[in-house]
Amino acid sequence: MSTGIETWNQNLLDIGPMYPFPGTEGLMVVIGLVTWVLWHIYQARVEKKVLEHDDKLFEGKEKLRAGMELANAETLLEAIKVEGEEFRKL
Repeated sequence: MSTGIETWNQNLLDIGPMYPFPGTEGLMVVIGLVTWVLWHIYQARVEKKVLEHDDKLFEGKEKLRAGMELANAETLLEAIKVEGEEFRKL
């Protein structure tokens, strides 16, 4: 694959654009920033739903302690990882 350029010792403005879509850099930056902000908003909403679900699951000390004992877990993180219907009914 060749560029057709034999020497770079010339005025590059005479060659033309060196990459696709020249002049759209500003638009691409705006699209990137908007996408980034929207992703953060979406991610925050999803995480909020997950945390609210976990709060409902372990809303009382009794449920938390029972869940940890059922899972034979030393920490809350170990109790959350347990799979099974008995634990989910708490």
